[in-house]
Amino acid sequence: MGNGKELKSRDWRKRLSYSIDQGKGFAAPGGEFTRTLYEWSLTGQGSVIKDLFCGQRVVELGAGMMPYGYALSAVCGARNFVAVEPFYSDLQESSIRSFEKKNRGIVPRIPFKVASIDMLDYLEGEADGILCVLACGIEDCILPGPIYRKKVEGEIERTLRPDSFFVSSHSDLCPQSLSSMEMFYRRPSNHRVIDRLRLHGGREAFEKHGRKLASLTEKGSASTF
Repeated sequence: MGNGKELKSRDWRKRLSYSIDQGKGFAAPGGEFTRTLYEWSLTGQGSVIKDLFCGQRVVELGAGMMPYGYALSAVCGARNFVAVEPFYSDLQESSIRSFEKKNRGIVPRIPFKVASIDMLDYLEGEADGILCVLACGIEDCILPGPIYRKKVEGEIERTLRPDSFFVSSHSDLCPQSLSSMEMFYRRPSNHRVIDRLRLHGGREAFEKHGRKLASLTEKGSASTF
């Protein structure tokens, strides 16, 4: 069992070893899928993401060490942003500070905090129906197991704001009681790569954003199920 010193290491492999010992999910440094979603939101087609996040309290599960969840929330006009990250919280906070400094006067600044806590523990401490939840790259291979995954999905359903979505990019989390819409888009930095995005929400969320989402379906870039 690790003693926690690994979390101070700059070597992600040592942090990964510690996270496996803790049984709370694996410490994946991540950031690539969130970065891609952020870059796509700056394109014409991807601008629909701005409507989904505008005014919302955005919580990113397993934010890793990169600032793109904050960047996405800021450019979309979110109310605030919480990065839930138990293994890279120090690097996550410094990367957000660096992003703010580098993009001062370009990207709006919004309130944020980094929660150095397991995603299930964090969600269990939130109130009902207040969040917009983001998860990028939270695949089964980094989760402790199916029981843990089901609990997280249940907490997403409970805490999700009625007019908001659980935005899932390349993630296996799939709340069963929510309707879903899946779309695919070309990665802005490499058009040969196709990225997958799923939106999970209730009736109110789809009624609020249905017109723009339907336009994506008509263009053949999305499907519902």
